[in-house]
Amino acid sequence: MVNKLKNINSYFKPILKSLSAQALKMNVRIYLVGGVVRDLMLGEKIFDLDIVVEASAIDFAHKFADTHKKEFKKHHTFGTATVFFDNHHIDFVTARSETYPSFGVLPKVKPATLKEDLLRRDFTLNAMAISLNKSDYGKLIDYYNGESDLKNGFIRILHDKSFLDDPTRILRAIRFEQRFSFKLEKHTLVLAKEAIAKNALGLVNPHRLREELILLLKEKTPGKYVKRLNELKMLQLMGINVKFAKNDFRIFVEIERAIEFYKNNFKSHRLLEEWLVYLMAILYRIKRSDTAKFLDVFGFRKGEKIRVLSLYDNMDKLKELNNRVLPHVIYKTLNPLSFESIIFFYAYYRQKNIRKNIEKFLDKLINIRLRLKGEDLRKLGFKPPTLYGKIFEKLLYAKIDKGFKTLEQETSEACIIFENYQSKH
Repeated sequence: MVNKLKNINSYFKPILKSLSAQALKMNVRIYLVGGVVRDLMLGEKIFDLDIVVEASAIDFAHKFADTHKKEFKKHHTFGTATVFFDNHHIDFVTARSETYPSFGVLPKVKPATLKEDLLRRDFTLNAMAISLNKSDYGKLIDYYNGESDLKNGFIRILHDKSFLDDPTRILRAIRFEQRFSFKLEKHTLVLAKEAIAKNALGLVNPHRLREELILLLKEKTPGKYVKRLNELKMLQLMGINVKFAKNDFRIFVEIERAIEFYKNNFKSHRLLEEWLVYLMAILYRIKRSDTAKFLDVFGFRKGEKIRVLSLYDNMDKLKELNNRVLPHVIYKTLNPLSFESIIFFYAYYRQKNIRKNIEKFLDKLINIRLRLKGEDLRKLGFKPPTLYGKIFEKLLYAKIDKGFKTLEQETSEACIIFENYQSKH
């Protein structure tokens, strides 16, 4: 018997042995399952573990957490639990079968055998298990020929109604197909296209589709994933009425480069939500009202909506940065924008001057602040206080353009601004 666990990360080896010992003590059978088995066989890095228990997963996980003094969370609805280990976690699930009351809705579950549990999964390459039991520790259990499909590079569903039971599997199929450079098995592709033609995605809660779309956009080089969605006309079924021509996908390559440039050169700025920049690349060519509707229906967060819709309000403003402008104009144009929006525009506008001005903002201008405070203006006798906001705005722009370094320089400029205001009023 080939031990499929011999190459697992050394960090996990004692954890798996401890799990096996507890299973023997409790007289239950447990298995490593799903994506972790797939990734282990592909030589990918393993970060977390998924365990199926042919008994109560909650009871098993609770005892394991107590033994190792680790944080434990349970989820009674599906009979699952999670134990947190340092920077990793272990998900435990009771072996179960699933039935779908109707297409596209969440399933009803009941306890079952390992074979039935594996049958409920999405694709054969995710329907393998490795025994953690003393009698056959490390043995691969492959009822549905997942190892063969993995070797041959096929994404294959387990039964003909799979895409109708859960249409989000179409998005997952594309994600795995592109991530591993695999192909949808011929019959699986036919069934996927049939489900798309029946608008199966319309049966799914849009919030679930949003989560699958975000996962897809978090993959490396997501442009090729979007291209595949476009080929299968899935974007339109999600309410994104856009058709990409071949050259339109250049924006995704430019975004990859822009993100890499940002990460390498501006490490002191906050991390980007990279997937959101790619979402902007999908949405920017459709009408603002259609984008707003899509973001609302799919339940994106308020901050995400604001950042995406800012593209429409600032697309023309950015063109001004293609001219020779004062530094404060660069600041005034870019400072209201999120980093995600700025990086999108950096990718979208390939003009040298625009990119140079964006770089200047990120490198030199973004952190400029005034030393002068409202209390200082009060001591200078500036009245009324309602004028302070206008003074500070003009003072900041002057500091950006003239490069003030001292409080005295700011104070002197503030006095000039105040005097000019009084002379006009």
